[in-house]
Formats: sequence, C-alpha cells, structure tokens
Amino acid sequence: MVNIDILTHFEESAGENGITIFSLKEAERNAFFNKLPQPFRCLYLTDEDLDWRTNEFGTSRAEEIVDKIPDNPTIQSGEFSEILCYYIIPEKYLPSSHLRPPKWKWKESKNNPAHFTDVILFCQNDLDNPGTDDSLISIESKARATKPTNTESSLQKAIDDAHKDYVSRLGESLFHLKTRYKDDRNAEAVNRLSRFMDVANYPTFLKHFKAIATVDNSFADTHLNNVTEIPDDIRDTFEVILIRIEDLKGAYEHTFTQILAT
Repeated sequence: MVNIDILTHFEESAGENGITIFSLKEAERNAFFNKLPQPFRCLYLTDEDLDWRTNEFGTSRAEEIVDKIPDNPTIQSGEFSEILCYYIIPEKYLPSSHLRPPKWKWKESKNNPAHFTDVILFCQNDLDNPGTDDSLISIESKARATKPTNTESSLQKAIDDAHKDYVSRLGESLFHLKTRYKDDRNAEAVNRLSRFMDVANYPTFLKHFKAIATVDNSFADTHLNNVTEIPDDIRDTFEVILIRIEDLKGAYEHTFTQILAT
C-alpha cells in the first residue's frame, strides 16, 4: 500500500498531557479532499475487484461501489476517521513496507461497523529475519462531527477502547485478520501475521497503542478538556491523537459522495 501524502495538509502541535494534535490547514482543504476518494474506495473495493464486477455483471462502477460503501451517516463518520488513521499513521511512523489489513472490504453489511480493533498495522523490516524492532500498531478511532455535551470526550472514549485492546482484545483481532486473509487465499499475509501471533517461535516485537479522535474543529477544545484518564499501565507504549477538521460532517459527506465517481 502506497502512502498518499496527506500529512502535508495538516499542522502538527502538542497539547496538554502529551496529546498530539493534527489540524487541517484551511488553505489545504481542497487539495486534501481531492486525494481521498480513490484511496478510500480501494479499501472497500479494489480496482481489480471493481473491474471484475462490472465486466461480469454488466453493471456500472457507481452501482457496484454503492453496494459496498456505507450510506448511514454514523457509519460514514466513523469509517472516515478510521480510514484517515489508516493512511496518516503509516505516513508518520512506519516505512513503506508493511502489512495493512483492509478490514472494510470484509464487512458483512455496509451499514454495520467492522469487527474488533479499528485499525491494526504491522511493520517487519526484514521478512526473512524477524527482529525485536518489528512493530505492531493498534489504533482505536472515534469520530464526532456534532457538539458534545459539557462532559463528553471522544478522545476519552478512544482511550478507553484502546486500553481494552491492550488488556484483552488484540489477540481476538489478530485471529480475525488471519481468518479473513485465509478466506482471501492470501498466504503471504497469513504467513506475515504468524510472526506477530506465534510468540513461542518468534522473537518479541514492539507494540504501540494509539487512541485517535477525529472531531469537528469547532468542538475540539471540549474533547481535549474532558480527557480524564490515561491508564498508567499502557502509558509507555501509548499515544493520544486529536485530528481537527473544520465542518467534519461536510467533509465525510463530500468524500463518500466523491467515491461514487471513482
């Protein structure tokens, strides 16, 4: 998977409690959104699969795409944030060679959320020689385009769910990914996953947990101010990130509309 160079459109800063903040530059807004439709669509329906469907069934590209992408606003908002994380985090932290499971293509229903951990990314620098510097990044993503209450924080919700991944859910998520790759007959991906699942036969690796909230810029301070707790047991391998986008509702609606034209 190729990086699509979207971090250049954000300004990075540091908030209280070590929270990383990415703010979309207003002058970069159009350039940023112009990059999203095709890479986003490919996580639901690849070019190869789309071409097969249209050739096999005599349908239009838009007809096939609409069967795969959500039209429920809540699911659109959540998956816009997840896919944004899917592209931003490797661009900032990982080299170009790694495994990025496209979990959205495996959904049973387009208007239901995908199972388990929101995003998992893998980096193995030498495929023939697993090392202790190999890494797994587990991401819990939340989105909020509307005004929160005076006590709500999508950041805190992401933190709480990321802690669940740390404590118990990550193993289930890895097994789910392995099953999906087997269904796809993708032996290479299954074998690469084994390096991160078979702890008895492979060296240890680095685990990083990230809690990320994508929110409307108008309400970002409320989400920041209402963060109440970052658990001590994962603090050393943990990062909290806030992505601020002006008119987030318009942003995800525009993106999913434009996907239909890809």
